[in-house]
Order: sequence, then C-alpha cells, then structure tokens
Amino acid sequence: MQKKSQSVYEEIRRRIEQSTVVGGDETGVNINGELQWIWAWQTDSLTYAYNDKSRGKAAIDKHFENGLPKAILTTDRHASYFNMDVAGHHICLAHILRELTFLTELDTEQTWSSQLAELIKESIHKRKSEIWERIDRVSILDRFKKLLTTCTANLHQKIINLQKSLNKHKDHVFKFLFDPDIPYDNNASERAVRQLKVKQKVSGSFRNPDGKGADTFCQIHSITQTAKKNNQNPFSAILAVANNY
Repeated sequence: MQKKSQSVYEEIRRRIEQSTVVGGDETGVNINGELQWIWAWQTDSLTYAYNDKSRGKAAIDKHFENGLPKAILTTDRHASYFNMDVAGHHICLAHILRELTFLTELDTEQTWSSQLAELIKESIHKRKSEIWERIDRVSILDRFKKLLTTCTANLHQKIINLQKSLNKHKDHVFKFLFDPDIPYDNNASERAVRQLKVKQKVSGSFRNPDGKGADTFCQIHSITQTAKKNNQNPFSAILAVANNY
C-alpha cells in the first residue's frame, strides 16, 4: 500500500506546497520506545502527514525544501515554523487563549491576561458576525499595542514571557482580520493529528525500529483524510489506490 500510494501522497504534498493558506502542527509519537515527531500540514481540502526524528526545521526541509512560498502559515509559536520561507505567518489564537486562561488563574490579582483574552475573543466575534468592511481593525490593533507596551515587570515571569513573545510576533496575531481566507485558529491542524494520537493511545506505540510503520500509517492517513475533506469515502479512496485507479 505504501508503494502503491506514493504517487498520490506526493501529489498531496505538491498541492499543499502550492497553496496560499496552510496550517501546520506537530506531535510527539513513540516509535519503538524512542520519541519522534509526526508533522501534519493541511488546507481545507488536503492533509499531508509524515514522521521524523526531528522537531526542528530539518524535518520540514525534507518535505518542503523551498518552504511554502505562496502560503500564509497558521501555527503555534514553535520556532521552526518561523524559519521557513513563507508568504506570511498567523498565530493560532486558540493557543494564545488557552495560555491566557492559565495566566489569569495563576495570578488573579492582575488584569493584563484577561484584558488580552477579551480583546482576542472580541476580534473573533467581529470576524464572525460583522460585515467584513465594517470591522474596526484600527481600534483592535491600538488596544493590542497598548497591552504589548504595558509595564508587566512586577507580574509573574510567565506573563512577562508571553508579552515578550507576542511583541516578537505582533504582526502575526490579527492577520485573520485582513484576509477572509485565514482562519483565526489552527484547530484543523490539531484534528489532522488526532487520529494519529488515538492510534498511539490504543497501541502504545509504533513498533518498527526503523519507523517505517509510522511512515506508512501517515501516508495512508493523509490519503483518507484528504478524501474525507473532498466528500469522498475514505475506504473507497484506499481501494482506488490499491487497484491503481
């Protein structure tokens, strides 16, 4: 099945490489007792997953040597993504909101984290509910800038660290308000790796010492998930591959 599906798998990779909006995520996986990483790249109609020993940019370059030069890439703040050649970045707001919830519970005396969380939620609501041309982007960006420049020196170190990180990535937080095709979260990429995590939960690990079992699983997973996104029966897609249709 791996041999027969190779050409389809490569076509999915090629189409993602040419896409204009892409989401990416990675998750740890047990390969015969060794921690490795499964990477997932996806669009509204494509899913491409693979396994690698590295969580660094080397693992990306093996599959996307030239990066994703046409794409706005939605991810978390993992550094490897920001070393890629892409058209632009957008940070998953769901990740930031989870972190802000933690910080609000960590220090109930401060309001910085709750104010930023409220701003992000408000911006998402405006994107969902208001006419595109009437969204008050200037006000949102002004409030964001004020929060980024607020003195947090007397607050918990984790709050200071988040503020520094968001200052570094300030141009990548509200980009979804300027392009209707950019999602405000990266949940689709997390869904792309969910079945892989379920598989690990059930079996405990992939047991091939060379990782070939994980490679094959990712390859077939990419095909079935892409089929689902295109309203096709995943089992029929596997049969088509097996019969070389």
